[in-house]
Amino acid sequence: MLFILLLRRIIRQASVWLTLLMLVTLSSCSTIKLVYNQSDDLLYWWIDAYADLQDGQKQLTRDTLTEVQRWHRQQQLPEYIALLQKMRAMATNDITPAQVCAVTEDMKMSFATVLRFVEPASTRLAVQLKPDQLRSVRKRFDKTDKDWRKDWLDPDAEDRLHYRNKQALNRLEDFYGRLDTPQREVLRRWLSESVFDPVMSYAERERRQADTIQTLQRMAQEGSATPQAQALLHGLIERSFNSPNERYRAYNRALWQENCEGFAKLHNSTTPAQRKRMVESLQGYENDFRILMGQK
Repeated sequence: MLFILLLRRIIRQASVWLTLLMLVTLSSCSTIKLVYNQSDDLLYWWIDAYADLQDGQKQLTRDTLTEVQRWHRQQQLPEYIALLQKMRAMATNDITPAQVCAVTEDMKMSFATVLRFVEPASTRLAVQLKPDQLRSVRKRFDKTDKDWRKDWLDPDAEDRLHYRNKQALNRLEDFYGRLDTPQREVLRRWLSESVFDPVMSYAERERRQADTIQTLQRMAQEGSATPQAQALLHGLIERSFNSPNERYRAYNRALWQENCEGFAKLHNSTTPAQRKRMVESLQGYENDFRILMGQK
């Protein structure tokens, strides 16, 4: 289950085309290679920080992460390369919001494939979790919630806008190079007019966490990886992608569409030189993924 928590977290954090491109928000191609090759260890430490893994759970988790990385390298990286090629072909021209949304949907579906792959192993781990480990997960949720509130709920609207603008600007300039003043104004207007609602987002965050704890408790009661236990996990994953809260689903659709429109407008304001840099950046990632696949 905790493998899925991490992947779901990545999906939630991806809000525009560029951030969806990456497995995590990274600043350089060389960083991606370094992190990817160490991902089994990094993910193990992340999971252990949540669940305080015990006895045989440790080896199960390490074995699973090794297998996930092997499978991902063979099966998923080719999909990322194909997506990068599609993006490179688009990057030299003006683009539409529909094109941006199509790319983000492709990446979302790729993540869904990963989630399906790790479901059986996640079930085997989840049914072994003890009450004290579930308390550890809850405690970790509380810690990350505190950090989230500090970034998104505690600041006033102007400070929150400044934070979002700084994050987005840094990511965009990693690909395009420095944005000029009119382009920065396009970005600021996009974010200042956003439907982003931290209260709504936080409420959904709390719902997902409560759902996760309740589901893990029910799975632990099963005691083994029964079909019922796997069905519980599968239901939790489905609710992660499609919240039972209709208001949140409508809000999320609006935010997704807004980001597609905002990014398309920003991209269409870029110069040929900036688009050339974008193409080169995407090519760099493609080259790195080929190396990670063991290709020349």
